[in-house]
Amino acid sequence: MNGFYNIPEVMEELFLAWVPGPDPCQWPEHLREDPVRGYGLYCFYQGLSLGVRLEDACRQG
Repeated sequence: MNGFYNIPEVMEELFLAWVPGPDPCQWPEHLREDPVRGYGLYCFYQGLSLGVRLEDACRQG
């Protein structure tokens, strides 16, 4: 593996639709001066939350 991942276009579309642009007010205070980690953590949290909700919806259906 060369460390490069092919991200499907649908993933980018979902990301752009789901995750807003960077807003330091949404990050933990200790990461507000580190925009890469702050935004990365926020995006990870949003993705994980969505995954948990999708998994829950699949189990109920």
